[in-house]
Amino acid sequence: MKSNSSLKIVLITVACILIAALSFFFLAGILSSPETYAGIIRSIDDKVETVLKLTASSTAASAGITAIPGDAGTPIAEKLADFSEYGILILCVLYAEKYLLSILGSGVFRFIIPIACILYPLGFFRDLEGIKPILKKIAIVSLALYFVIPLSVHISDRIYDTYQASIDNTISAAEDLAEDATLAGSSAEDQNAIQRIWGYLSESASNFAERGAEILNRFIESLAVMIVTSCVIPLLVLFFSLWIINQVFGFSIPAPSRHPRLRPHLPAPRRRLESGSSAPEEPEDEEEE
Repeated sequence: MKSNSSLKIVLITVACILIAALSFFFLAGILSSPETYAGIIRSIDDKVETVLKLTASSTAASAGITAIPGDAGTPIAEKLADFSEYGILILCVLYAEKYLLSILGSGVFRFIIPIACILYPLGFFRDLEGIKPILKKIAIVSLALYFVIPLSVHISDRIYDTYQASIDNTISAAEDLAEDATLAGSSAEDQNAIQRIWGYLSESASNFAERGAEILNRFIESLAVMIVTSCVIPLLVLFFSLWIINQVFGFSIPAPSRHPRLRPHLPAPRRRLESGSSAPEEPEDEEEE
């Protein structure tokens, strides 16, 4: 029985060493290379380009509405100008996902997995039994963190493809509004320019405000799609992955058992009799024959 236990320890130790070597010398080099994530990086770059277009078109539309005489479109222009702040936030998240791909691949498969595999056989010693569940937890959580970005990008692409046409229409409508508003608000130097302006566009400032309100609603929808696909889905994938791992493996680490202290067996106290002699006191829990 003891030989079987020793053989099991040897086999697990050899397997841990092989996994550590495979992770450090083979997987780390592949999974830390940007070429491995060419498709994911291309998808993130497409979202970055879309965010830049949304930010530029919202800024242009805001400037064009501001140039219209009157204050009818001022509130809408201010709201459109605020989209640049949200665009910066989304860009930060997208760039973080892009660069964390290779960083997580290198950190997980070059350091965390090999170190955990090398230290895992130490848990077979009696004094280091508590190290095994800790190493399991570190390895599983690190793998979950590594797969969060590829999985979240794959899910977000499905949502982004559904709304891509709507986002492109929003950008085109904002660019048209900016161009029309700039022409309507600019001062013409000669009669031909005025005729050209009114021949191209015959809308009043209130109509521009209505168009701006419609485009504002489209921008809100597009912004919501970008926030969900770029920020919310990665967090949901991370939390769901950790929840699944916790349900399957469990993260509770057993506390060391507290052994009761051994107390020496003391003789029962003697009871003095009225005559002065002492007799042993019978235990109360003695079984009757």
